[in-house]
Amino acid sequence: MNRTLGVALLLVLLASGAEAQDLSGIPAAYVDIGLGIRPLGMGAAYVAVADDENAARWNPAALAQQARFAAAFTWARQLNLIPYNYLSGSLPMRRSGVGWYAESSGDDVLRENTIGIAYGVTGDHLPGLRTAYDISFGVTTKFRWASYGNNPDGGEGQVTGDAWGWGLDLGFYWRIPWARGLSAAVAAHDLLNNLTWNSSVKGNYSEPVPARMSAGIAYRLRDRSLFTLDFLPALYSDVETRFALGAEYKLLRVIALRAGVAQNIGTTRENRDVTLGLGIHQRLLGTAAIEAGIAYLFNELANTPRVGLAFRW
Repeated sequence: MNRTLGVALLLVLLASGAEAQDLSGIPAAYVDIGLGIRPLGMGAAYVAVADDENAARWNPAALAQQARFAAAFTWARQLNLIPYNYLSGSLPMRRSGVGWYAESSGDDVLRENTIGIAYGVTGDHLPGLRTAYDISFGVTTKFRWASYGNNPDGGEGQVTGDAWGWGLDLGFYWRIPWARGLSAAVAAHDLLNNLTWNSSVKGNYSEPVPARMSAGIAYRLRDRSLFTLDFLPALYSDVETRFALGAEYKLLRVIALRAGVAQNIGTTRENRDVTLGLGIHQRLLGTAAIEAGIAYLFNELANTPRVGLAFRW
């Protein structure tokens, strides 16, 4: 138990105490808009939940705690301009799990693609944690490629090019044994990564994707209610620290109502996102079920709906 608590505290301190020294560079490419109908419907406060097909993208450690197979598709048009397509899935095994996702966004002006492969394992597989069934660790390896400047109306002197790269996410998940329904988690996204661009004007150069980190807790009240809180520390001096709150309530085991809010803290620019979500469940054969869902993001720039379909069995 002391080892488990020590690991949890270490990772939480790592997330909350990261010192913002360097600039992020914030590239226009591979901006994370948050994908998945359920996560976004809950304000993107999801790192300590991730108990479905979205785990590979949000927290790979949660794959080891899952009990059902799942696959889903999400579509969105960010800011009513940029199309996003997102496929994801999870395959639970004995005290471990495998997950994957694939996403594609943009058009001939700039098209970005990512494939992620994830693995999660419970702590009892690791030396010194032989009875730690309630904690798990995970890793996601991402492969990225992009192209730009392929639109026919680019005009004379149009810049074209492509990019290839990779990224690595790490996750920690803890189902707290003495507090039923309570879980805590930490995830580090693109902790290690590289993206190499090949431009018709600039040639070859590297521009890594800024790393992100989140720590959160989730509380499940029986089987119907879920409350979540995430903290996203600023890892760079030009990025703001954020928090996110989310909730889900299942009505008659058929309808899932979701809501969330996220905003910057410690600054006058709140950049607040408010989200609402709805999921409709329908049982199929045996334990198999299908869910059709929508999540709606209210943002100061533009409102964005996301729609999706999930299968779980």
